Parts: sequence; structure tokens; C-alpha cells
Amino acid sequence: MLAAFLLFASITGIGTAAETFVQSEDSIQEAVNSARPGDVIIVKPGTYAENIVVTKNNLVIRSESGNPEDTVIEPYDPDTDVLIIEADNITVNGFMITGAGDNCSGIYLNDSNNCLLENNKLFNNSEGIHLESSAKNRVFNNVILKVSRGIIIEQSEYNSVESNKASKCRYGIYLLNSKGNHISKNTILENREYGIVLSASNDNTLSGNTVSNNGRGVHIGTSDGNMLSDNSISSSEFYGLFVCPRSDKNLVFNNYFNNTLNAEANNGTANAYNKPKTAGTNIAGGPYIGGNFWAMPNGTGFSETASDLDGNGIADERYRLENSHYVDYLPLVAFKPPEPVFPVANLSTNISEGHAPLSVQFTDSSQNATSRTWDFDNDGIIDSSDETPIHTYSVPGTCTVNLTVSNENGKDSKLITITVKGENVKDIQPESETGTPGEDYVDTRGSQAEQSSGQEGIRSIPGFEIIYGVFGLLVIFLYRGTGK
Repeated sequence: MLAAFLLFASITGIGTAAETFVQSEDSIQEAVNSARPGDVIIVKPGTYAENIVVTKNNLVIRSESGNPEDTVIEPYDPDTDVLIIEADNITVNGFMITGAGDNCSGIYLNDSNNCLLENNKLFNNSEGIHLESSAKNRVFNNVILKVSRGIIIEQSEYNSVESNKASKCRYGIYLLNSKGNHISKNTILENREYGIVLSASNDNTLSGNTVSNNGRGVHIGTSDGNMLSDNSISSSEFYGLFVCPRSDKNLVFNNYFNNTLNAEANNGTANAYNKPKTAGTNIAGGPYIGGNFWAMPNGTGFSETASDLDGNGIADERYRLENSHYVDYLPLVAFKPPEPVFPVANLSTNISEGHAPLSVQFTDSSQNATSRTWDFDNDGIIDSSDETPIHTYSVPGTCTVNLTVSNENGKDSKLITITVKGENVKDIQPESETGTPGEDYVDTRGSQAEQSSGQEGIRSIPGFEIIYGVFGLLVIFLYRGTGK
């Protein structure tokens, strides 16, 4: 069968690394048996009926297409694991693995380290991916459907299980006698009994997982020192979180719970349901990390109804967990960030029109502004950033002034006009040499018409002629008396 393989080798220094292409009529197992450390085995689309055992280190086994739907491995013997890895530094990528019988796995790692299992689909097996006595492996972006146990970590440590989906299983993810593993960003949906189970497993981290519509959300049984944070646990049939009485020193904070019974937190020793108040965006969008968000499907959960008078995203009262002496001292509430405050530009002047040269004092009377720029001619050139600048206009015309103010949320501008008139020259009108008034002479007597009108008014007084005659004789008499 090896004669049917298309083998391409590239020699780099000492030794030979090879890419082996496996056709649908060939055997993946034969390619594995013939491979040397560093080889890449590329499997073309098709269905391969075999049970594969990998015992050589440093191999890559991947589908050519990268699409699990078109490269299928099913067991020749369903009573045996489909793909058994008993080596280090093995990569398995892009396969659909299906048909493992009772107590058998689609992929089984035994005493294997630093392996990568990614982008595989495991469907209709008894168990999906099973790690036993294995360390520092990465299980990434796999889909596990309709199996008994989706991902099993047994007597294994420091493995990463990230961004996988386990759905319609009996258990989604199951840790047994394991420590130091990181379970993050997985989607655990519609599993019959449990979403995530920790049994006799210590010092593991569960973060950023979505655990929804399972029989039970997260179950911590006889397990110590685990940390649960940033998870969303909702719509569980029985409870969101269970902590058995023999589980101690577990830390549960910044999780979103939305279940009819959010937590059955039995009275183990030194468990905690919040951490000290710390600046940072919490799972409800608030500005501080502390406890958990406690909601209920009918909208009456503690975090949905609690008061938060200072608006910091932490409830004003603590939350006592159901049927437990444990308390969340910093429970979260729904956080509504304050509306952004935008600047509003405004200004005033001591004068808005006048003759050149015209000096104008401007005053910035804007609201919510932290900085400003003045453009006194609206020519795009900033002339000042003072709060009360003075600008002198020397050329007549209409000038547009642009004040732009800003703060961290935005900018605003205000435009006004200043009218500059020509120079104000007062013409001087001196008296002429002939004694006639100059141009600036002002006749305070009024016009001839006004004088005539005044005289006519006097003549209309009764007895005017007699009075006028007597007054005239008196003037003549006095004149003659002076000898002139």
C-alpha cells in the first residue's frame, strides 16, 4: 500500500522531513508506521475505516481540506478507540471521527504531552476526546456532539481546553483527579446531566465559558482551590452551580448566573463568592470587578432589582446565597454607563461693530469644554487659545470669528461676525477771514423759517402793537440820553 502514497521529501541539514499524502484507498495507519519524527501526514478527503495508533513523537496528521465534514475516520473495530495517541508533540487537525462504541473514545491520549487537537468534529461516539495521564496538551476549537462525555480530562495536569463546543452529550466537560488545567471560552449547550463537572480536581481555572440549557450547569465535587470567573451560566434545569460540602478554598467571582436556582453552595471551608473590589470592566459592563451577577429567568433576580445609588455597578447591599452561610459581599448590578457630556460652544464680546482700528475683547462662555481655539478671521489659522483674548481689526469689512471648543467626547463650534467700519474722521470747519462762519459753524438760532415762525407767534399776542410801540419809544429815549 505504501507504493500508493505520494511522498515528497525536503532535506534540511541532517535528516529528512517528509509530507505524505494519503489517498482514500490507502491506510492512515501505514503512513504513521512509515513516518519519521517531523513528518506531516496529509489525508485527502474520503472515509477511512480503521483504528489508528500513534506511538512515534513529533508528527502532524491533518486533513488536506481542513474541513472535518469531508475527511471522516470511523473505526474498523467499534469496541476500540478510533485514534489512540501514545506519543508527544502530535497534531491532529481537521477530521470527523465517529462511531466509537461503549466506553471508547474518538481521540484518546494516554501518557502524551504537548499535543494539539484542533478543528476536529467528534460525533456519535461513546466519548469524544479523552486525555489520561497527559500534560500540557491543547484541545482547541473542536466540536463534540451526541456522545456520553464530551471532553474528559483524567489524572492529567496543565492542559488547555479552549474554544470547543460540546452539545447534546450526557456530560459536556468532565475533569477527574486532575489539576492545573485551564478550561476557557468553551460553549457547553444542551447536555442532559451536566455542563462542566469537577470531581476530585484541584487548582483548575474555568473562565469565559458559556454554559447554557444543561441539566446542571457547573458541579464542583470534592475539589479544592479552583477558580471560576467570567463565565455565563444560565437556563439550567436544576441549578447553575453546585459546590459540595467537601469542596474548599474555591473562588467564584465575576460570573453571570441566570437560573431558577443559581447556586447550591454548601458550607465547605474558605470558599469565596467575590474578590476585593478592583477597577476593571465586569461581566455586567460595570467599572469594577467584585462579585457575581445574580439574575433569574423571570427578571426578579437580586442583581436585577438591587439598588446602586452611587452608580458604580456594585449593589448597595450584599447577597446571601440560597440555603448557605456564604455571602457575595460585592454583588454586581446591571450597569448603565452615564450619557457622554458634549461641549457646547458659546462666546460674548464687549463690542460687535465700530471703526477701524477696532479692538474687541472676546470671552469664552462655553459649557463642558476643556480646551478652546480662536480663529478671528475664520481662515483656518488658530489665533489664540486664551479664555479672554483681545484682537484688533485694522481693515474695514465684516469678519467671521470661529470659536471651537472640545472635551474627551467631542467638539463644537460657534460663529459670530464683527463689523469694522472705515476710520471716523471729524471735519474741522474754522471761521473765514471775512467773518462768515466756517463749515463747522453751528447756527444756534435756527433756520430763517424757524425764526419767522417765532416772530409770527409773538405778533399774534393780543396788544402786541401797543407794547411794541412803547418799547420802541423807550429805546429811543434811552439812546438820546446817552448823547449818541
